[in-house]
Amino acid sequence: MISPFALQPAELDPARKRLADLETEVSGREAQLTTIKSGLQTLQSRYLREVGPLYARLTELEAELAEAEIAAGLRPPPLDLDDESEPAESASDGDSVSCANRAAPSDGLKKIFRDLAKSIHPDLAMDEPARWRRHSLMAEANRAYAERDEDRLRLILRAWERSPDSVADDDPEADRLRVERRIAALHERLIAIDAELADLRGSAIWRLKKKIDDARAQGWDLFAEMILQVKRDISRATARLNHVKRI
Repeated sequence: MISPFALQPAELDPARKRLADLETEVSGREAQLTTIKSGLQTLQSRYLREVGPLYARLTELEAELAEAEIAAGLRPPPLDLDDESEPAESASDGDSVSCANRAAPSDGLKKIFRDLAKSIHPDLAMDEPARWRRHSLMAEANRAYAERDEDRLRLILRAWERSPDSVADDDPEADRLRVERRIAALHERLIAIDAELADLRGSAIWRLKKKIDDARAQGWDLFAEMILQVKRDISRATARLNHVKRI
């Protein structure tokens, strides 16, 4: 007789369950971030396409109006203040900076790059996703080396040493370590998503979108009203300019 317990699915150990939960959470937050960024980009593109040219025209009219009013004696001319410009860097200074950036790599830079290249070489990957991640890291390391950026190479090396892909063995202890590092990486990604969302919420385009959404909830179109207001300003500026020209 088959024991009923043999038909029960094996429970995930706590670490793997936590990993699965985090992967689901990160996936959902990534989707939320993508949706928000897409909405903001759409609004920004529409603003630049529909409102931007109107503001550009208004700026031109206001500049032309200011010149006409000055010529007609209706506005005082701007003060002619002598600008004290900062002394420009000499050509020799620029050349020295350029030469410094193109200096031969130091022995320390070479050693870090060699150690990193041996560690993250794509041929050492266990599967295709890992190979792709290694390729990406290798490209970043190549850029840092070409720019003689030793600090960035050290950061890449430290990040690699903490990553799940750096654990190459197949024994249970190595598997446990990969799970722990994957969990830590997902926690870091959640923090990064929160920071990116906070930056977006502090942006001007976010505030504009919120005002438009709030107005729509109250039954009116703030975006259309903005366009109408700029067109009114253009009409007033045009009429004022024509009046000054007649004077």
